[in-house]
Amino acid sequence: MPKDNTVKSLKRAIAVLDCFSQKEPELGVTEIARKLDMQKSTIFNILTTFQESGILIKNPSNNKYQLGYKLLHLSYIINSGISIREDFLPFMKEIANATGEVCYFGLLDGLEVLYIDAVYPMTQLQARNILGERAPLYCTGLGKAMLANLSEEQINEVLSGPMPPFTKCTITDPDVLRIELEEIRQNGFAVDNMEHEFGIRCVAVPVFGLSGKILGAVSVSGPSPRFDPPTIVRTAAIITEKLKTLQRCY
Repeated sequence: MPKDNTVKSLKRAIAVLDCFSQKEPELGVTEIARKLDMQKSTIFNILTTFQESGILIKNPSNNKYQLGYKLLHLSYIINSGISIREDFLPFMKEIANATGEVCYFGLLDGLEVLYIDAVYPMTQLQARNILGERAPLYCTGLGKAMLANLSEEQINEVLSGPMPPFTKCTITDPDVLRIELEEIRQNGFAVDNMEHEFGIRCVAVPVFGLSGKILGAVSVSGPSPRFDPPTIVRTAAIITEKLKTLQRCY
């Protein structure tokens, strides 16, 4: 049996941080204890330690906790060190302006999409900063483009896990999704047909490293009426062509 060198108390502390999200930016001791099925005294000690270090801050009006500015500083350090983001940026600008839609770049992080950047065409104002957001593989364009090119073991891990529907269009049947993944491999691009956000379609092309291993994906998305079948094929061709030169570098 392999030796477990992990620090259990640290894993519990990380689990506490993972409870915070965009939908739940503030959480109290009881809420976190319930989520993690842990003693409130343990949660309180972890939260107090994080508060003292600046990782969390406490809202005095309701005694709930939220992520602190220390994490913002750490994320700045990470962001400044992601050289791949700078490499992709010029190509994303070309794709956004060529299609007239928003272009996204995401990396594979475990079995999730980690959004690295979003570029808006010159005709649109930037709506939000997506850096650091996460999304599932099974229902996003970026995610399906990557999932189709993972190992069979990784695919099975995703398809055997929970796949809750985000919209009425979300594919939650593993057999149906497996057929689509084969189509993605054959076509060279994936389509999110309003599966993650109703009313939004997305076309995504996988990005491979020099070793042939999946690295990430680039996508273009917008209102579904603007993405009819001919536009989807044309958009996929634009992304693929723009990435040809860049992908030789990785």
